[in-house]
Amino acid sequence: MIEYFHVEGQSGILTKIDREKPGCWIALFEPTQEELTSIAERFSIDEDDIRAPLDLEEVSRIERNADYTMFIVDTPMHVKNAEQKRYTTIPIGIFEVPGHVISVCSVYRVPLIAILKSWRNVHDTADVKAFASDILIASSQAYFASLHAINKRRIGLSNATDKPERKDLQELYALDASLVYIKTSLTTNDTVFERYRRYAASAYTPEMLELLDDAIIENKQALETTKIYSEILDSTINHFGLMMDYDLNHTMQLVATITLVLCVPTVIGGVFGMNLEGIPLADSPYGFAIVTGATALALVVMLVILKRLKWF
Repeated sequence: MIEYFHVEGQSGILTKIDREKPGCWIALFEPTQEELTSIAERFSIDEDDIRAPLDLEEVSRIERNADYTMFIVDTPMHVKNAEQKRYTTIPIGIFEVPGHVISVCSVYRVPLIAILKSWRNVHDTADVKAFASDILIASSQAYFASLHAINKRRIGLSNATDKPERKDLQELYALDASLVYIKTSLTTNDTVFERYRRYAASAYTPEMLELLDDAIIENKQALETTKIYSEILDSTINHFGLMMDYDLNHTMQLVATITLVLCVPTVIGGVFGMNLEGIPLADSPYGFAIVTGATALALVVMLVILKRLKWF
């Protein structure tokens, strides 16, 4: 699918348009082979490069040649079909060609689209380098949205759970895995941005360098936030694990207490229940009452002792 976006006049608002026009943003979502081939031939883009962002295992990188500059960076996505709240990252390719910015992504409606549409100061899509920087900044801000959602869910689990269950711990592990994906992607993105910054230092105007620096700063801030949230989440997981261990130990102690208490009447009943001559109180009309009373007294004494030992 190919969609076209343009910034109308001086409004600074990104809008979707029905057909391609000079200076627009050409966005390919879940593109077919025919669409990829058509765009590659029109703008002299190598077919291997334009297909690269569709590989979910593609690493972030930058390629430059006489016809275009290609960024491949990771952007976050919410995995909506999972039972737990999960986030992952997918590659998105950004191509700077004369007069256009072209993007290629394997998923329709990535979050950065909504972020760009919410802005009121988007650079003109015809200003290729400035608008490409806007996309990079929007991608970093999409990470912040995912991080805040992850942290909000962590807080919700921590506040709502007095006795954590296995499903709560599993959801925390899912959030932790999401942070691992995000942290790895932000780290590789940072490497790409720094490499491009060194190249741009001699080719960009001061205004363009400032935009690129903004994208780098946003990415670094998202990376630092990810590290903080990851440490907090690890602490929460450890806390939940300790609470579950404590509950398990308490349950095992209660079971051991009940078993120990029940041993008393079992032993006494076993002794006096033997079918042998000479059993004490066998001929007494009060034998059953005496044995039962002695058993009850022994149970009370044992419970008092265990209570003082704080077994329950």
